[in-house]
Amino acid sequence: MAQRVELAVTPRNVMGKANNRLRKAGIIPANISGHKQASQAIQVEAVPFDRLQRAHAATKIVTLKLPDNTTQTVLIRHVQRGPRSGKIVHIEFSRVSLHEQVTVKVPLHFVGEAPAVKLESGVLLHLLDTLEVACSASDIVEHIDVDVSGLEHIDSILHASDVKLPANYTLVTASDEGVVKVAATRAEAAATPAEAPTTTTPPEASGQ
Repeated sequence: MAQRVELAVTPRNVMGKANNRLRKAGIIPANISGHKQASQAIQVEAVPFDRLQRAHAATKIVTLKLPDNTTQTVLIRHVQRGPRSGKIVHIEFSRVSLHEQVTVKVPLHFVGEAPAVKLESGVLLHLLDTLEVACSASDIVEHIDVDVSGLEHIDSILHASDVKLPANYTLVTASDEGVVKVAATRAEAAATPAEAPTTTTPPEASGQ
């Protein structure tokens, strides 16, 4: 069951370049859209939103509370960051009903120990850190566990289709997409000499 968190927001009256004044004051411009309703311009204080993200709540259902005590149930659809500063410059919220089907990216949590890492000195490579899935908004989980204990040899790999999903989830990520793999260390790869190409010297022609 998705854990719901509450975030205080206020209507936003400034647009365009004027939003830079908000950002300098520690306020993030944002919009709420979806459900065939008009887009609503709002603003969010940066500190509470950062706290929400640090608590791994980016995939949770969020209840936005406005000053008039009305609320809107949303998902965080997109967080835009400045290319140089890395700071959040805009947030897109999407209205949802708890019972509707939504498509979300859920973080992966790798569990277990890969025998190829322990016994063959392999290196575990995380090829994906999220899976895109479809599910009911009320069923969004914090993370999806990926058990790596079946990776027994170097070059063993788990694909998206190998990951056990919660009940009533549908995989959206391509089923053959690699999720986690065991690779040889550089030292081991260098220690394995490449096979020299076999060349056949043609017999020397005798003079007639």
